[in-house]
Amino acid sequence: MLDGRGRRTAILLLVPAAVVGVSLAGCTSSNSSHGASASLSAAKGNSFSAAKLRAALLTRVNGVGAASSAETGDYAKISAGLAGAQSATGAAKACAEATQTGLDSAALAGATAASVTFKVGGNNVSELVAAAPGTASASALAGRLPASCARYKATVDGKTVVYSVTESPLTGIGKQAKVLDVSPAAGADARWSLVYRGAGFVGAVTVAGPNASQTAVRQLGEQAYAYAAKSLS
Repeated sequence: MLDGRGRRTAILLLVPAAVVGVSLAGCTSSNSSHGASASLSAAKGNSFSAAKLRAALLTRVNGVGAASSAETGDYAKISAGLAGAQSATGAAKACAEATQTGLDSAALAGATAASVTFKVGGNNVSELVAAAPGTASASALAGRLPASCARYKATVDGKTVVYSVTESPLTGIGKQAKVLDVSPAAGADARWSLVYRGAGFVGAVTVAGPNASQTAVRQLGEQAYAYAAKSLS
């Protein structure tokens, strides 16, 4: 939808108040496949600059601007930053990062990425987009969530929270997409992440809070992919 000034505007379902902008999150596979290893050099090729990736991010969600300036840098650093709200160690830390972005970090080693976060009502929204030329984009989504991350513990606001995670494929967004449902046993907000791949790039969006749902994250993912694909074409 375009408003009178030609900006792309849309409504994020179930989040109080339009996604305005023309704008994404990684799952570390327990199986380092040959395909993922072969993609490492391709990811390091970085077909898109940091500035180009930053410009492909959403600028507003439901009329609300970003909580802070967009971040750019190495994928590993950017994805770890997005998962920083959860405090964990060892395998649990890896799971926190994996379920935040839904991408295979091994396939994106050395890749350039950009991210942005929003605070919409009581909901936290984030987006990440990363360069993934050659076979890297397919490899980044090829792995499955490690069995050890199907249920893990993390500390949120000083409280230990147990998360149960499920992932499932999704059609209609990019060349491939999947959604992750990260459900807390108690004491924390629900979180949904959607990850997709396009031509030479991958992206992810996450909605966490009282209005987080598959419907909300899917609509946001559709908007984010459409803008990223247009910006990076």
